[in-house]
Amino acid sequence: MWHSIFRQFARRRCGVVRDDAAFVRKFGSYGSDEGMFSLPTGVCVDGDNLLAIADRGNHRIVVARRDGTFVRTFGGQGSADGQFNEPCGVCVNTAGLIIVADCRNHRVQVFSRDGTFVRAVGSPGAAVG
Repeated sequence: MWHSIFRQFARRRCGVVRDDAAFVRKFGSYGSDEGMFSLPTGVCVDGDNLLAIADRGNHRIVVARRDGTFVRTFGGQGSADGQFNEPCGVCVNTAGLIIVADCRNHRVQVFSRDGTFVRAVGSPGAAVG
């Protein structure tokens, strides 16, 4: 049976529901320690069933198992490569690269599966790129 992952922005946690919309579990709480979120704004599941969660308020990406078990985080507040200023979306492509919408830095950043910075695209301004 398939499960859907969702984020509860106001409650600062994530949850899991079944296809029939039955609640399965919640995970996370407010804070900045392992397994905690400030403002979870995006969730994606990769090919290995790991979750990548954009934690906008903590300026990081949280990686967790589908049961909510913490795996790792990467990022941190700033504008250097690999840092974020309110990441607002995340996805994982078929190659396993983690792609992050770094909203306030006006760019998209790409990371390897383990969170190593690969490249960034975009910058503030009206010009393309």
